[in-house]
Amino acid sequence: MAIFRPTETASTGSNFYGVCDIAIMNFEDKSDKYDWADIYIDVEVKQKGSDYTKNIRISGDLEKDTNGNITGGSVLKRMYHFFDIIGEKAGLTVAGKWETEDGEEIHDIAKYLNAKHTANVMPDTDPEFNYLAYIYKEKPKQPGAKVYARVFHKIQQNNDKGKAQLENDVKWFKNKGFIREASESDTKTPQQTIQMSEAGIGNL
Repeated sequence: MAIFRPTETASTGSNFYGVCDIAIMNFEDKSDKYDWADIYIDVEVKQKGSDYTKNIRISGDLEKDTNGNITGGSVLKRMYHFFDIIGEKAGLTVAGKWETEDGEEIHDIAKYLNAKHTANVMPDTDPEFNYLAYIYKEKPKQPGAKVYARVFHKIQQNNDKGKAQLENDVKWFKNKGFIREASESDTKTPQQTIQMSEAGIGNL
């Protein structure tokens, strides 16, 4: 009689972490809700294969001189990288006003971006997933705290070049400690941890 070994079956579940295809669904300007944020653009994105959306937050304060003119700020780099990827040429003046590339004032940046860059989809249909994002489970600051899924802000075009660049960006940010991913023990509930410990003791 032949030896029986069970065959391995491929997982039928979708992979919702790592480099994922995304579509931009909505922009919201929340800068007036937070005193510490000169820029706070909340970008709602949809993952391919998922019924739920996630958010990319581009937020932070700006460096200014004594006259109130903008001189820098790391949030500008994040914002302009995002704009470059989606093909947007608008930006901020030194006085902190939103303008188009041609110098026309933008009174509502979220409305402006929504009109140009969000996916227009019919009900029960999928949008075009034109971008790639890295999605990960963030390591909680306190042991036992809830683990949240985060979307890395440096998106890329959905092609081979974009994927390679995104993987390089993620590697660099991980090495610098800016991306801290949750371990397997972080994602388990306290009860699961107790059960695993008891199972380990029983196997000794």
